[in-house]
Amino acid sequence: MRNADATAVVVTHNSERQIVAALTALAQEGLPVRLVDNASTDGTVALVRRRFPEVTVLANTTNTGFASAVNRGAAGIDSDVVLLVNPDCVVTPGMATELVRVIRSRPSVGIAGPRLIDAHGRIAISAHRFESLGTVLASRFGGSLTPVALRRLLTGRQRRAAYDACVRGSQPVPVDWVSGACLAVRTDLFEAVGGLDEGYFLYYEDEELCLQAARRGAEVLYVPAVTALHIGGASSSDPAWIWPHLYRSMLRYFARHRAGTLRAVRGAVLLRALIGIGLAGVRMPLQPRAGTARLRAWAHIGRIAVTGGETRGGA
Repeated sequence: MRNADATAVVVTHNSERQIVAALTALAQEGLPVRLVDNASTDGTVALVRRRFPEVTVLANTTNTGFASAVNRGAAGIDSDVVLLVNPDCVVTPGMATELVRVIRSRPSVGIAGPRLIDAHGRIAISAHRFESLGTVLASRFGGSLTPVALRRLLTGRQRRAAYDACVRGSQPVPVDWVSGACLAVRTDLFEAVGGLDEGYFLYYEDEELCLQAARRGAEVLYVPAVTALHIGGASSSDPAWIWPHLYRSMLRYFARHRAGTLRAVRGAVLLRALIGIGLAGVRMPLQPRAGTARLRAWAHIGRIAVTGGETRGGA
Protein backbone atom coordinates (compact mmCIF):
# COMPACT_ATOMS: atom_id res chain seq x y z
CA MET A 1 0.00 0.00 0.00
CA ARG A 2 1.30 3.46 -0.90
CA ASN A 3 1.34 6.56 1.25
CA ALA A 4 -1.50 8.56 -0.32
CA ASP A 5 -4.78 7.74 -2.04
CA ALA A 6 -4.10 9.68 -5.23
CA THR A 7 -1.75 12.21 -6.76
CA ALA A 8 -2.99 14.55 -9.50
CA VAL A 9 -0.84 15.19 -12.55
CA VAL A 10 -1.62 18.31 -14.59
CA VAL A 11 0.10 19.32 -17.84
CA THR A 12 0.02 22.96 -18.90
CA HIS A 13 0.95 24.86 -22.03
CA ASN A 14 -0.01 28.54 -22.01
CA SER A 15 -2.79 27.69 -19.57
CA GLU A 16 -2.79 30.88 -17.50
CA ARG A 17 -6.50 31.50 -18.12
CA GLN A 18 -7.66 28.05 -17.01
CA ILE A 19 -5.26 26.79 -14.38
CA VAL A 20 -6.47 28.68 -11.30
CA ALA A 21 -9.90 27.05 -11.36
CA ALA A 22 -8.42 23.60 -11.93
CA LEU A 23 -5.86 23.84 -9.13
CA THR A 24 -8.31 25.45 -6.70
CA ALA A 25 -10.67 22.50 -7.10
CA LEU A 26 -7.85 19.98 -6.62
CA ALA A 27 -6.67 21.85 -3.52
CA GLN A 28 -10.18 21.63 -2.08
CA GLU A 29 -10.02 17.87 -2.63
CA GLY A 30 -6.80 17.78 -0.60
CA LEU A 31 -4.84 16.09 -3.34
CA PRO A 32 -1.10 16.48 -3.85
CA VAL A 33 -0.51 17.91 -7.32
CA ARG A 34 2.38 17.67 -9.73
CA LEU A 35 2.21 20.19 -12.55
CA VAL A 36 4.40 19.80 -15.62
CA ASP A 37 4.58 22.87 -17.82
CA ASN A 38 5.38 22.39 -21.50
CA ALA A 39 7.37 25.56 -22.21
CA SER A 40 4.58 28.08 -21.68
CA THR A 41 5.30 31.58 -22.95
CA ASP A 42 2.56 33.21 -20.89
CA GLY A 43 2.57 33.56 -17.10
CA THR A 44 1.44 30.04 -16.24
CA VAL A 45 4.49 28.93 -14.26
CA ALA A 46 4.89 32.18 -12.32
CA LEU A 47 1.17 32.24 -11.53
CA VAL A 48 1.14 28.69 -10.20
CA ARG A 49 4.24 29.18 -8.09
CA ARG A 50 2.79 32.37 -6.62
CA ARG A 51 -0.79 31.22 -6.03
CA PHE A 52 -0.21 27.52 -5.29
CA PRO A 53 3.15 27.10 -3.54
CA GLU A 54 2.14 23.61 -2.39
CA VAL A 55 2.04 22.38 -6.00
CA THR A 56 5.16 20.66 -7.32
CA VAL A 57 6.05 22.45 -10.56
CA LEU A 58 8.26 20.83 -13.19
CA ALA A 59 8.99 23.23 -16.03
CA ASN A 60 10.08 21.84 -19.39
CA THR A 61 12.20 24.11 -21.57
CA THR A 62 10.57 22.71 -24.72
CA ASN A 63 7.10 21.40 -25.48
CA THR A 64 7.68 17.66 -25.22
CA GLY A 65 4.06 16.71 -25.81
CA PHE A 66 1.30 15.68 -23.45
CA ALA A 67 2.29 12.03 -22.94
CA SER A 68 5.91 12.81 -22.20
CA ALA A 69 4.94 15.52 -19.72
CA VAL A 70 2.49 13.22 -17.91
CA ASN A 71 5.17 10.56 -17.61
CA ARG A 72 7.58 13.08 -16.12
CA GLY A 73 4.96 14.18 -13.60
CA ALA A 74 3.98 10.63 -12.66
CA ALA A 75 7.54 9.36 -12.22
CA GLY A 76 8.08 8.08 -8.68
CA ILE A 77 4.57 8.89 -7.45
CA ASP A 78 3.97 7.29 -4.05
CA SER A 79 0.20 6.85 -4.18
CA ASP A 80 -2.21 4.11 -5.15
CA VAL A 81 -3.77 6.11 -7.98
CA VAL A 82 -2.61 8.65 -10.56
CA LEU A 83 -5.31 11.19 -11.39
CA LEU A 84 -4.82 12.85 -14.78
CA VAL A 85 -6.54 16.24 -14.93
CA ASN A 86 -6.38 18.70 -17.82
CA PRO A 87 -5.81 22.35 -16.89
CA ASP A 88 -9.19 23.18 -18.42
CA CYS A 89 -10.94 20.57 -16.27
CA VAL A 90 -12.45 21.35 -12.85
CA VAL A 91 -13.17 18.39 -10.59
CA THR A 92 -16.29 18.49 -8.43
CA PRO A 93 -16.26 17.79 -4.68
CA GLY A 94 -15.82 14.11 -3.92
CA MET A 95 -15.07 13.08 -7.50
CA ALA A 96 -11.50 12.00 -6.87
CA THR A 97 -12.46 10.20 -3.67
CA GLU A 98 -15.15 8.23 -5.50
CA LEU A 99 -12.90 7.25 -8.40
CA VAL A 100 -10.26 6.04 -5.94
CA ARG A 101 -12.91 4.14 -3.97
CA VAL A 102 -14.18 2.44 -7.13
CA ILE A 103 -10.69 1.41 -8.17
CA ARG A 104 -9.78 0.15 -4.72
CA SER A 105 -13.04 -1.75 -4.19
CA ARG A 106 -12.95 -3.52 -7.56
CA PRO A 107 -9.69 -5.39 -8.14
CA SER A 108 -10.57 -5.87 -11.82
CA VAL A 109 -10.74 -2.11 -12.47
CA GLY A 110 -7.54 -0.39 -13.56
CA ILE A 111 -8.90 2.89 -14.94
CA ALA A 112 -11.98 4.93 -14.06
CA GLY A 113 -13.32 8.14 -15.57
CA PRO A 114 -16.11 10.50 -14.48
CA ARG A 115 -18.91 12.01 -16.48
CA LEU A 116 -17.68 15.19 -18.17
CA ILE A 117 -19.84 18.31 -18.46
CA ASP A 118 -18.97 21.08 -20.89
CA ALA A 119 -18.99 24.82 -20.25
CA HIS A 120 -22.67 25.01 -21.24
CA GLY A 121 -23.73 22.28 -18.82
CA ARG A 122 -24.12 19.64 -21.52
CA ILE A 123 -22.91 16.07 -21.08
CA ALA A 124 -19.77 15.45 -23.11
CA ILE A 125 -19.26 12.07 -24.75
CA SER A 126 -16.19 10.85 -22.91
CA ALA A 127 -16.62 7.05 -22.92
CA HIS A 128 -15.96 5.24 -26.17
CA ARG A 129 -15.41 2.04 -28.07
CA PHE A 130 -12.00 1.56 -29.62
CA GLU A 131 -11.66 3.27 -32.99
CA SER A 132 -12.42 1.48 -36.24
CA LEU A 133 -12.72 2.45 -39.87
CA GLY A 134 -16.47 2.86 -39.35
CA THR A 135 -16.10 5.22 -36.42
CA VAL A 136 -13.54 7.30 -38.30
CA LEU A 137 -15.90 7.68 -41.24
CA ALA A 138 -18.78 8.57 -38.92
CA SER A 139 -16.84 11.08 -36.84
CA ARG A 140 -14.70 12.77 -39.49
CA PHE A 141 -17.54 13.05 -42.00
CA GLY A 142 -20.12 14.07 -39.41
CA GLY A 143 -22.64 16.85 -39.50
CA SER A 144 -23.96 17.66 -42.94
CA LEU A 145 -21.30 15.53 -44.67
CA THR A 146 -22.95 12.23 -43.72
CA PRO A 147 -26.68 11.49 -43.15
CA VAL A 148 -27.60 10.61 -39.56
CA ALA A 149 -28.86 7.14 -40.49
CA LEU A 150 -25.57 6.29 -42.19
CA ARG A 151 -23.53 7.60 -39.24
CA ARG A 152 -25.52 5.35 -36.90
CA LEU A 153 -24.90 2.37 -39.14
CA LEU A 154 -21.17 3.09 -39.27
CA THR A 155 -20.76 3.55 -35.53
CA GLY A 156 -22.28 0.18 -34.63
CA ARG A 157 -24.33 -1.03 -31.67
CA GLN A 158 -21.51 -1.07 -29.14
CA ARG A 159 -20.46 2.48 -29.96
CA ARG A 160 -24.04 3.63 -29.50
CA ALA A 161 -24.17 1.81 -26.14
CA ALA A 162 -21.16 3.82 -24.95
CA TYR A 163 -22.92 6.99 -26.10
CA ASP A 164 -26.06 6.02 -24.20
CA ALA A 165 -24.00 5.35 -21.06
CA CYS A 166 -22.68 8.91 -21.21
CA VAL A 167 -26.02 10.55 -21.83
CA ARG A 168 -28.42 8.43 -19.79
CA GLY A 169 -26.37 6.10 -17.59
CA SER A 170 -26.32 6.34 -13.80
CA GLN A 171 -24.34 3.26 -12.77
CA PRO A 172 -20.68 2.43 -13.43
CA VAL A 173 -20.31 0.62 -16.74
CA PRO A 174 -17.32 -1.04 -18.43
CA VAL A 175 -16.21 0.72 -21.62
CA ASP A 176 -13.23 0.47 -23.95
CA TRP A 177 -11.71 3.82 -23.10
CA VAL A 178 -12.40 7.08 -21.31
CA SER A 179 -11.18 10.58 -22.00
CA GLY A 180 -7.79 11.57 -20.64
CA ALA A 181 -9.18 15.01 -19.78
CA CYS A 182 -9.88 13.45 -16.40
CA LEU A 183 -9.20 9.84 -15.47
CA ALA A 184 -7.85 7.82 -12.58
CA VAL A 185 -5.48 4.91 -13.14
CA ARG A 186 -3.86 2.48 -10.73
CA THR A 187 -0.27 3.56 -10.28
CA ASP A 188 1.07 0.02 -10.57
CA LEU A 189 -0.85 -0.48 -13.83
CA PHE A 190 0.38 2.85 -15.18
CA GLU A 191 3.92 1.77 -14.42
CA ALA A 192 3.38 -1.72 -15.87
CA VAL A 193 2.34 -0.35 -19.28
CA GLY A 194 5.25 2.09 -19.29
CA GLY A 195 3.11 5.18 -18.75
CA LEU A 196 1.59 7.04 -21.66
CA ASP A 197 2.98 6.23 -25.11
CA GLU A 198 5.25 9.15 -25.95
CA GLY A 199 4.95 8.39 -29.66
CA TYR A 200 1.70 10.38 -29.44
CA PHE A 201 2.53 14.06 -29.12
CA LEU A 202 -1.10 14.97 -28.52
CA TYR A 203 -4.34 12.96 -28.70
CA TYR A 204 -4.96 9.20 -28.68
CA GLU A 205 -2.61 8.59 -25.74
CA ASP A 206 -5.68 8.00 -23.52
CA GLU A 207 -7.14 5.42 -25.91
CA GLU A 208 -3.73 3.74 -26.15
CA LEU A 209 -3.44 3.64 -22.34
CA CYS A 210 -6.86 1.99 -21.99
CA LEU A 211 -6.04 -0.51 -24.75
CA GLN A 212 -2.80 -1.50 -23.04
CA ALA A 213 -4.65 -1.80 -19.72
CA ALA A 214 -7.26 -4.08 -21.30
CA ARG A 215 -4.52 -6.28 -22.74
CA ARG A 216 -3.33 -6.81 -19.18
CA GLY A 217 -6.81 -7.83 -18.06
CA ALA A 218 -7.69 -4.53 -16.39
CA GLU A 219 -11.18 -3.13 -16.74
CA VAL A 220 -11.92 0.46 -17.75
CA LEU A 221 -14.95 1.88 -15.97
CA TYR A 222 -17.09 4.91 -16.76
CA VAL A 223 -18.53 6.34 -13.54
CA PRO A 224 -21.41 8.73 -14.36
CA ALA A 225 -22.35 9.37 -10.72
CA VAL A 226 -19.44 11.81 -10.38
CA THR A 227 -18.61 14.66 -12.70
CA ALA A 228 -15.91 17.04 -13.80
CA LEU A 229 -16.40 20.29 -15.67
CA HIS A 230 -14.38 20.22 -18.88
CA ILE A 231 -14.33 23.81 -20.03
CA GLY A 232 -12.04 23.27 -23.02
CA GLY A 233 -9.53 25.66 -24.50
CA ALA A 234 -6.36 24.52 -22.73
CA SER A 235 -4.74 23.55 -26.03
CA SER A 236 -4.07 26.00 -28.81
CA SER A 237 -7.17 27.09 -30.68
CA ASP A 238 -5.16 27.40 -33.90
CA PRO A 239 -6.36 24.59 -36.19
CA ALA A 240 -3.15 24.81 -38.23
CA TRP A 241 -1.30 23.60 -35.12
CA ILE A 242 -3.81 21.38 -33.33
CA TRP A 243 -5.63 19.49 -36.09
CA PRO A 244 -2.53 17.91 -37.68
CA HIS A 245 -1.59 16.45 -34.28
CA LEU A 246 -5.03 14.83 -34.06
CA TYR A 247 -4.83 13.20 -37.47
CA ARG A 248 -1.19 12.17 -37.11
CA SER A 249 -2.05 10.44 -33.84
CA MET A 250 -5.07 8.78 -35.42
CA LEU A 251 -2.95 7.31 -38.20
CA ARG A 252 -0.31 6.17 -35.72
CA TYR A 253 -2.98 4.37 -33.70
CA PHE A 254 -4.25 2.56 -36.78
CA ALA A 255 -0.72 1.72 -37.92
CA ARG A 256 -0.08 0.09 -34.55
CA HIS A 257 -3.39 -1.66 -33.92
CA ARG A 258 -5.52 -1.80 -37.08
CA ALA A 259 -2.98 -2.05 -39.85
CA GLY A 260 -5.44 -3.91 -42.08
CA THR A 261 -7.59 -0.79 -42.42
CA LEU A 262 -4.78 1.78 -42.32
CA ARG A 263 -4.76 2.35 -46.08
CA ALA A 264 -8.52 2.95 -46.08
CA VAL A 265 -8.24 5.33 -43.11
CA ARG A 266 -5.46 7.26 -44.82
CA GLY A 267 -7.66 7.53 -47.90
CA ALA A 268 -10.54 8.79 -45.77
CA VAL A 269 -8.29 11.35 -44.10
CA LEU A 270 -7.02 12.56 -47.48
CA LEU A 271 -10.58 12.90 -48.78
CA ARG A 272 -11.60 14.80 -45.64
CA ALA A 273 -8.59 17.10 -46.08
CA LEU A 274 -9.54 17.83 -49.68
CA ILE A 275 -13.10 18.64 -48.62
CA GLY A 276 -11.73 20.82 -45.84
CA ILE A 277 -9.49 22.71 -48.26
CA GLY A 278 -12.46 23.39 -50.49
CA LEU A 279 -14.67 24.59 -47.64
CA ALA A 280 -11.86 26.78 -46.29
CA GLY A 281 -11.53 28.40 -49.70
CA VAL A 282 -15.24 29.21 -49.66
CA ARG A 283 -14.89 30.70 -46.19
CA MET A 284 -11.86 32.85 -47.01
CA PRO A 285 -13.69 35.92 -48.41
CA LEU A 286 -15.96 36.18 -45.36
CA GLN A 287 -13.48 35.20 -42.63
CA PRO A 288 -9.94 35.59 -44.01
CA ARG A 289 -8.08 34.74 -40.79
CA ALA A 290 -10.17 31.68 -39.92
CA GLY A 291 -10.23 30.54 -43.52
CA THR A 292 -6.45 30.82 -43.84
CA ALA A 293 -5.88 28.84 -40.62
CA ARG A 294 -8.22 26.09 -41.77
CA LEU A 295 -6.65 26.00 -45.22
CA ARG A 296 -3.20 25.56 -43.68
CA ALA A 297 -4.49 22.90 -41.31
CA TRP A 298 -6.17 20.80 -43.98
CA ALA A 299 -3.21 21.15 -46.35
CA HIS A 300 -0.93 19.85 -43.60
CA ILE A 301 -3.31 16.99 -42.83
CA GLY A 302 -3.44 16.08 -46.50
CA ARG A 303 0.37 15.84 -46.58
CA ILE A 304 0.30 13.63 -43.49
CA ALA A 305 -2.18 11.28 -45.15
CA VAL A 306 -0.10 11.08 -48.33
CA THR A 307 3.34 10.74 -46.76
CA GLY A 308 2.44 8.41 -43.90
CA GLY A 309 2.88 10.80 -40.99
CA GLU A 310 1.91 8.02 -38.58
CA THR A 311 5.44 6.63 -38.77
CA ARG A 312 7.00 9.75 -37.36
CA GLY A 313 5.17 10.32 -34.07
CA GLY A 314 6.16 13.45 -32.17
CA ALA A 315 5.44 17.01 -33.20
